[in-house]
This record gives sequence, structure tokens and C-alpha cells, in this order.
Amino acid sequence: MRQCDCLIASFNAAVSRSLGAEILQTLWAHSISAELAKDARSPEDLLSKHREEEYSWLIIIKQDAMLKIKSLGRKDVPDADIPTTQLLSWLRNEIRERDSKTVVKLRGNSSADTNGSGEKEEQEVRVLVAQTRSKKFNRRTVVEQAQSSASSLVQSFLDGPILAIETTDQVMDLIRGTCLSEVEGWRQVEQSVTNTERKYIREIHDELDNLRFKYQKKNDGSRHAFLYNFRSGNCVYYDLGA
Repeated sequence: MRQCDCLIASFNAAVSRSLGAEILQTLWAHSISAELAKDARSPEDLLSKHREEEYSWLIIIKQDAMLKIKSLGRKDVPDADIPTTQLLSWLRNEIRERDSKTVVKLRGNSSADTNGSGEKEEQEVRVLVAQTRSKKFNRRTVVEQAQSSASSLVQSFLDGPILAIETTDQVMDLIRGTCLSEVEGWRQVEQSVTNTERKYIREIHDELDNLRFKYQKKNDGSRHAFLYNFRSGNCVYYDLGA
């Protein structure tokens, strides 16, 4: 199932191809993924025609440049009626809230993984003792300290930023295996895509480079980052310090 932020629709085909296309271009220009809906006569008809895709918001163009926005998949959020001039600021706020909840959910999953009985599964620790050890130690204490240290390390990873991009999972794997300092490696990543996509790959490289600069020079960033492919839903870890 493909994922996309917004589905833009109008029950007037002419409006969809004029104002709808303008809204589409505006959202694209601000890095918000969006698609124009197929012609339909009702919201139910729309969603039926797009049931193979997944959207966060359905934007319906009404009269007098007013928009009705439905938050799909969230029954607790009422429909919003706003003018087109407020769409960008409204979506930015909603996307910020959605992404922050996603990070919180990731944190919760990492610290509260449970087995079928509802009890937390104990992470395996294998203790290797050197033959030259000079004093006794408590094996259980070592196991607990090792588990606590590993948990703290995982939590520090989740402090890292997430760069949401749209490309193929094959390109994602190439980027993950290429360090920022590897000029030749990034050149190979660029050569693996079409000419029209190379500028986008450079933009991804520049954005990761900016994150590394914050981490290394300004000391106000994290070494850990993630790349999220919002087309496929694939997410990979990226080490900014490598």
C-alpha cells in the first residue's frame, strides 16, 4: 500500500484540474506529498477508488476557494473548513503533531516490548570472563547493568532526526551503506538513478551533511539519524559520524 500525505479532490472536474492542480504544485514545492484524486461524486466514491493508497488527509475543494479537510484514520478529529490561503500553515502544524506522535510511539515500543503474558521480555546477556580476572563479581549485577546500558543507548538513538524522503528502497540501501565523507560512494549513488533524480539525491546528501555539521561543529545535534521512505514505509538508520 502506497503512503501519501494528502489527496486533493473536487466533485467538479474543471475545478480539480485548475485549482486542484495549483494546490498540488504548492504542496509539492513545500515538500508535502500529495496527489490529485480521480473524478468521483462523493467522499465514499473517492475513497473507494483510492483504497489501494493510504493518505493522512483528504482535501476537498468547495465553493469560494474554501476547503474541507478530513483527517483519515482518526475518528477523534473533526473535519476542518479553512480557506486555501491557510492550507500550508494548517498542514505544517498537523504534520508536526503527527510526526512527534510517531517518535513518541517509537520510544514507547522500544522501552515496553512485551511477550504474550504481558511481561517484559528480558534481553539476553552473555558474559565472557577473562582468565586473568583478579576479583569476584556478581553475575546478575553485570547482566542488569548491561541491559540498562543497552536500553539507554537505544533511547539516545531516538533523539536523532528523521529525514523523510521519496525514492526506491534500493536507493535507500545504497545511501545507508555510503558514509557522508565518501565522495566516490555518493557519486555512485547518483549514477544509480536517472538524470532527473540526481538533483534530488544531492539535496538528500546536503541535508544529511547539514545534520552532521550540527552534530560535529555546533554540538547541538545527534550523531544518529533515520531515513524514512514515505512512499514505501521503509525506515533505515544512518550514522552521521561515520
